[in-house]
Amino acid sequence: MQIPTTFRSAASGLLLWSACAASSLLPATLAADDPQIPSLAWTPRSDWLNVKDAGAAGDGKTDDTAAIQKALETIEAGSTLYLPPGNYRVTQTVRLNGPLIGVSVIGHGRDTTLVWDGEAGGKLFADDGVAYARYTGIQFDGRGKAAVGFHHDSHKRFETEVRHVHLAFRNFTDAAVLAEPRDRYALAETEFNNCLFEDCGRGVVFVSFNDYNYTFDGCEFRRCGVAIDCSHGNFYARNTHFVGSREVDIRSRPEHGSSVRRCTSVGSRQFLVHHNGVSPMTVQDCHVDGWTNPDGAVVLSSAPVVMFDCAFTGGPAGQPPVNIRAGNQRLVVSENRVTGAPHVIRPAHTGRVYAVPAGVRRGSLTSASQRFLRSEAEVPGRVFDAKTDFGAKGDGRSDDTAAIQRTIDAAREHGAGAIAYLPTGRYNIRETLHITGSDFYVGGTGFRTSLVWRGAEGGTMIHVRNPQGVTLENIAVGNHDAGQMKNAIDVLQTGSDRPSRMTYDGVFAYGMYQKRPEVKGFHFRGLTEHDTVVTPHVQGNLRFTDSARATVLLNCSYEGSIIVEGRDSRRGGLLGSMTRLATITTHGLYLRDNHSIVMSDFYVEQAMDGIVLEGQADQAPGRATIQGAKVDFTHGGKGQDGMVLDSRNYHGEVFFGPNQFYASLPRVPIRHTGEAELDLFLWANSFYRTHLEVESKGRLRVHRIANHGVAIDDKDKSLSHENRAEDNLPASEFHRLAPALDDLRRLGEVDLALNHSDAN
Repeated sequence: MQIPTTFRSAASGLLLWSACAASSLLPATLAADDPQIPSLAWTPRSDWLNVKDAGAAGDGKTDDTAAIQKALETIEAGSTLYLPPGNYRVTQTVRLNGPLIGVSVIGHGRDTTLVWDGEAGGKLFADDGVAYARYTGIQFDGRGKAAVGFHHDSHKRFETEVRHVHLAFRNFTDAAVLAEPRDRYALAETEFNNCLFEDCGRGVVFVSFNDYNYTFDGCEFRRCGVAIDCSHGNFYARNTHFVGSREVDIRSRPEHGSSVRRCTSVGSRQFLVHHNGVSPMTVQDCHVDGWTNPDGAVVLSSAPVVMFDCAFTGGPAGQPPVNIRAGNQRLVVSENRVTGAPHVIRPAHTGRVYAVPAGVRRGSLTSASQRFLRSEAEVPGRVFDAKTDFGAKGDGRSDDTAAIQRTIDAAREHGAGAIAYLPTGRYNIRETLHITGSDFYVGGTGFRTSLVWRGAEGGTMIHVRNPQGVTLENIAVGNHDAGQMKNAIDVLQTGSDRPSRMTYDGVFAYGMYQKRPEVKGFHFRGLTEHDTVVTPHVQGNLRFTDSARATVLLNCSYEGSIIVEGRDSRRGGLLGSMTRLATITTHGLYLRDNHSIVMSDFYVEQAMDGIVLEGQADQAPGRATIQGAKVDFTHGGKGQDGMVLDSRNYHGEVFFGPNQFYASLPRVPIRHTGEAELDLFLWANSFYRTHLEVESKGRLRVHRIANHGVAIDDKDKSLSHENRAEDNLPASEFHRLAPALDDLRRLGEVDLALNHSDAN
């Protein structure tokens, strides 16, 4: 077999294929010192559809287009399409057509490649209307000819909670991933985890007003024109490395608030250009080296921005890295630094800068060369199949309790990364399933592997205790879509008496759109200082009772409400949330008994109300640090809907912002009742055609700093940019914001320790 040679075009920076590659297609030569996506050593499952059974060869010579398309057309809701190791030659767009739900497409990581050999300007892969999907372990190579690698071309249904994991995209002339929906549809709540983008015109491009809550985590972008290109949506980029972007690493024109946290950049023209008058931004602990645009590494012309712990080195000599272009720009800064220039911010700026003194903690990153892409990843090994090995039916009629428990027990006894696997189906259970032990998985195919409770009213579906390196994944437990059930708890985890770590990844419980925060969902009771809980992806109500000693990190969690409660005074752990969505809820968060929480990216939409805070006189002060993208309320006709924050004797501090208050209701209230003292800091918020009304029947102190408003009408100037008197926190008290920055720093420390411990 003739191996194609490659050369690099000095003009474009793209990796091109020579003419001798026409008869033999293999991935382009890769730099030896650059991390690549991992090789995933899957053990195929009983219900996986093998693309080679449809006739695909994967030999780099055969045209596999028709075979792959044939396989895609066999996919139904809950199907998994499996691409074994190989190089699959594609000459026309292959398309996964919906409307579908719960689909997975899985390859072996760097050992499975789709290679374009069609006409210039083509699109390699497209989907249309596929929600709750997973695309895992595939390389897409455009060979400098294809325009688009993955086209989210939705005009059949709204795509949500779509996950891109361990994917690599190379050599696409326009975009590696293009979200370009039709009509009213969009791609929202989507994730890019451990994905690589090389030598593309643009990396990930999303252009719709409903392309919201894009999360980039552990990714790497090399030599793209624009790496992340957001227009009208919003995004959260964290733990991501950029190299040599020809135009800019992140072009940010979002509709709602966004954030860039713990990102690094080397040799790009610019790091961040952020422009939107109503959408705030947080830039935390980012390190940028060697940018080349004399206009600056960071250019701001927007709603309020918070920037802290950022380092800039090696830029144009003497040129400060941060350029403020808008006269009404508010910028809150702390502990940023630069070498090679006299200032971080250009002194001729016309905006307003607020400097917060150092806190107790510092940033976590060490240099701009720090990278997060993992070249190694664990996948389940030995497969214990509930249907083929233990006789489960999954037909929605039979009692599968005993068969599933035997499957779990077999995986636990084997350990070593074994999985208790439930193929797609509806599994009735009548008794609680128990998960305990070390080093194993329990899971299915995703949204269409459903556990359905058919036991006594008030029961618990799954009880987790003393888990040591255990993962529950890709399964729906008590989810509303599976039908009515009378259990009280979907997943219960109780406290451990030894060091434990439990991961919930792709678990769908009750809560979405139900407006019943006290019902079902995930319950965590009595978690101790021994317990660590990580949730790469969950959906549903989350309830934490007397668990404030534990370390809980919610990476991405969607829908339902969070309830935090319990009178146990032993606290000192961390309840931290990063990407969080709450829509069509009563309240997005209930923080009771003076508990504390830190939330970095909280999106609330179409909710009745926002946050309830409750406390008792004998409880120690609590602290809530909440940043977000949007708070939006739908009036339900009760006269009290739209309460941003309802404090009922909560004692302590609340730091709220940056966030965007949206225009659905013209005025949204804050209320504090009771005798407890509460300091509320409203900082760096954007009031988009809406205003706060503060009602206090207690001892509430409201501190305002760096907020910006867009007037409801021409006569309303109370929060417009013309009225800077809205600030009431004097510079001598800016240090009072330092605890909020320290909370966010701690959240970053825990994220790196639990999810990126090998970042270097």
